Amino acid sequence: MTDKSMNWRQKLLFDEWPHRLTVILCGVYLLQLVLWFQKEDYWWLPETVVIIQLTLLAVAVLEHIPWMHWMLRGLLQLTAIVVIQTKVLVRYEVIEPMTLGSFFTSKLFLNLYELTPYLWFGLGAWVAYLTMIWWVESKWRIYFLLVVSVLALCIRDSFSTVYLWPQVAIMLGCGLFLVILAHFRRLRQKDPAAWRQLADYPFSIAVPVTAMIVLTLLVGVAMPEVSPTFTDPYTAWRAYRGEPMNFSTGKGVQVSASVDAMDASSGYSRNDRFLGSGFQFDYTPVMTVDTTHRGYWRGETLSLYTGRGWQESEQERGSWTQVRADSPLASDLKLPGDQMKTLEVTQTVTLLTEEKYPVLFGAYAVQRILEMNGARTGFEALQWSPSQGELRYSERLPYPKTYTLVSQMPIIDEEALRKLPRETARAETAPYLQLPSQLPERVRTLAQDITKTATNDYDKAKLIEQYLSLNYSYTNKPDLTKGSSRDFVDRFLFEIKQGYCDYFSTSMAVLARSVGLPARWVKGYSSGATEYEQPTFGFVPEELLDPNAGGLYTVRNSDAHSWVEIYFSGYGWIPFEPTAGFSMPRALPANEPIVDTSTVIPPAEESVVETEPAVSIPYYVGGGIALAVLALAAFAVWRWQLIDLVRERARRRRASLLKQKLIIECERLLRIFRRHGYVREEHETLREAVRRWTNKSRWMKGELDIVLNHFEKAKYGKEEITEEDWRQTTQIVEKLRSQM
Repeated sequence: MTDKSMNWRQKLLFDEWPHRLTVILCGVYLLQLVLWFQKEDYWWLPETVVIIQLTLLAVAVLEHIPWMHWMLRGLLQLTAIVVIQTKVLVRYEVIEPMTLGSFFTSKLFLNLYELTPYLWFGLGAWVAYLTMIWWVESKWRIYFLLVVSVLALCIRDSFSTVYLWPQVAIMLGCGLFLVILAHFRRLRQKDPAAWRQLADYPFSIAVPVTAMIVLTLLVGVAMPEVSPTFTDPYTAWRAYRGEPMNFSTGKGVQVSASVDAMDASSGYSRNDRFLGSGFQFDYTPVMTVDTTHRGYWRGETLSLYTGRGWQESEQERGSWTQVRADSPLASDLKLPGDQMKTLEVTQTVTLLTEEKYPVLFGAYAVQRILEMNGARTGFEALQWSPSQGELRYSERLPYPKTYTLVSQMPIIDEEALRKLPRETARAETAPYLQLPSQLPERVRTLAQDITKTATNDYDKAKLIEQYLSLNYSYTNKPDLTKGSSRDFVDRFLFEIKQGYCDYFSTSMAVLARSVGLPARWVKGYSSGATEYEQPTFGFVPEELLDPNAGGLYTVRNSDAHSWVEIYFSGYGWIPFEPTAGFSMPRALPANEPIVDTSTVIPPAEESVVETEPAVSIPYYVGGGIALAVLALAAFAVWRWQLIDLVRERARRRRASLLKQKLIIECERLLRIFRRHGYVREEHETLREAVRRWTNKSRWMKGELDIVLNHFEKAKYGKEEITEEDWRQTTQIVEKLRSQM
């Protein structure tokens, strides 16, 4: 009884052990590909990754039952895939809850339709797993699979910011073990007797083989690092183009020479020496700003442009003074702006993160600090630079959770600025006219061409601002393959022609300096959004969307921004916004009523000449008749106006309801599309999402364009939605749902 029990356990655990090891290694190998696709943007949804991982696990477990018939095993694996699909999609709220029993009723095909297209991914992973188990039975197949897979991962890792070296190492390890197992299968065919001996005592070969591979890996890890003798081609290519390099540590941490690397997230930059590349939008809240006027929340300024980015100049390093409580901040005496009219703006900033920043953020120009953390103390951690208009905070101390500032926002008097004489170069403005000696001449030529029609410095600045915002497109992931120039601005203006705020703002500063305008680069945060400006489908009354209104603004990492300031003699630094799609907050003077005495009409009694009436009818009789006629006329007019008002309100209500119904129908379309893998990202408008979907599936372009036009008409347009618009939208939504 004991021998039989031991034989049964040995058979259960060790029978067909080469096949079992092959199943495990193939599963681990495929898992590395899944992890690769998971790291890519817009490839797979999170629920898709979970479904495939659980499918691989279910197939691996069922493949470890050696006594089961292959048809029964396949049926169980198919059932497991359907169960996994149902549970995961319900968990992610992609489909409504459904019972497993409904699959054995007339609802079978309806339920399977609800699982698509996720079901195809699960079935594809199942087929790929079984195919790989068959494929690795031969050594040359294993070598071919290794070469193709590792080469693909290495190329993707080198020419992108997706970090794949751990997946490459695990694939190589799995490949080595699979080659050994293939050798054992060949031994089984040529020498069955030796194989039976090996099969009965698998540990006799497994232990030394495993120990040898592990020892080799440990020796490789323990070896000291040696610098490469030759530069690899990719690094040499990026260096030749003047682009920043991303370096990877052995633990999978990205160490980038540029803060704005492609795998970086949006946020306030600490190092701007190397600009370029791209980023991912991070919508994590940073702070709220309760302000009396909308503004850009200014952080730091830099004036030294190197051709690759911005650095702090020697003048900027030595211009700091201590901040004192209850004392206004000093103004810049070298470049004054005392002729500029200003609007007082009070802001209370409340931090929503534990992050420490080197500066306090506030609208330009900060005049006074009222409190920090609810108290009028702690100012010893602050230093003020009058020349930069910047409040620096000691990063050795805890960053304040809340603080209140008073700023004097400049009121732009364009007519006065246009009348200023041409700015002449002088020692005080020299740092803001600096340009690198290697700046390509075509940048200077372009600046002259843009401003050749301007008759004053202010119009020159406005022409440059408008040229950039109208001729270049905004994107957080510019196509860097189009650029070859070593200068950042030259590469943007003439080769890449797309980018985000750093591209636009740096280009404007360089173009302005090229025509003699003192300019400096500013970074901080754009305004953020109030509760009425969140990107939702909800209807927002137009009166609540004042572009310069005060209120409580939520600022996120995605609102990190940069812009330009240009100096005008006597008026100080004027901000400009060249980035396409952005709007600079403006301070407007208060409207004061003006009385023109030349148009005042004298009192009526002084101009009336009294005369005797021609007819001797009592005045009260004539007056009564006139009043009665006027009253009847007024009543008739009022009645018709009331009827028209009621009709107009009813018509507007019907139009408003149609707008809301159409918007809700578009929301339903987005849910249908999401179930089929067409997801609208948080940072995308509906138009951008539709453009991306139709590039991938052109067959739906015509219908989606109609729905998009109706949606934009309902949400943003002033025209009314008709019954025909509503009917056409619902028909298209039903048609797309049935075709997907």
